[in-house]
Amino acid sequence: MRCMAAPIMSEELTADELEALRAAGAWYAKYHAVRVAELAGDPSAYAEHKREKFLTLVAALRKLGFEMALPDELRQDERQAA
Repeated sequence: MRCMAAPIMSEELTADELEALRAAGAWYAKYHAVRVAELAGDPSAYAEHKREKFLTLVAALRKLGFEMALPDELRQDERQAA
């Protein structure tokens, strides 16, 4: 998959396209939540990067109108990021 040079703004997406992105992002986040939660106590740079990327995804999904609960292990990270 290739990244596009110019990002598409949400205003340019149809309602169906936006819903498809929400659904795909939500599935991905739910699928990876367990793995990221397992890394919650890991102080390595790898684990920290994974947690940050996951929390960024959850924040983006919430901006798109999808409410997602975080695993308990990640709630402290979310509070610190706020």
